[in-house]
Amino acid sequence: MLLLEILKLKKLMHSIIKVFFLLFCAITIIACSKQNKNCSKFKTGTFKYVDPNSITYTITRNDSLQIEVNNKNNIKVISTIEWISDCEYKLKYKDIINYLNKREVIGKVINIEIIETKTSAYICNIKSDALDSTIKITKMD
Repeated sequence: MLLLEILKLKKLMHSIIKVFFLLFCAITIIACSKQNKNCSKFKTGTFKYVDPNSITYTITRNDSLQIEVNNKNNIKVISTIEWISDCEYKLKYKDIINYLNKREVIGKVINIEIIETKTSAYICNIKSDALDSTIKITKMD
């Protein structure tokens, strides 16, 4: 009889431990997925991006325009910027200087979503008809 009570108590303790473990896992997952992003500090300023071919781009952004300069061949992309939310914006190509096929690109839209912020940089997803990638952009000022 005492052995039966001990087995019941052991089974109950095992169930309680399982519940606490699952609760702990759920809280940890929720806490990790809710990273606070501070996107507003990246709305204006001077930025740098280095592409996979080690070409550096300098980006200057104000509240309505972004100018992106390829530092290797001096191609300058001028885009209007529209902020959809604090962490999402659209760039629309307005002009491209020193680029031969600019007619094919003018008017195209790129959608950018900031997915992670750090002290002086952010990680973003970039999507358009021809592009779908994740990059890191560093704020210079």
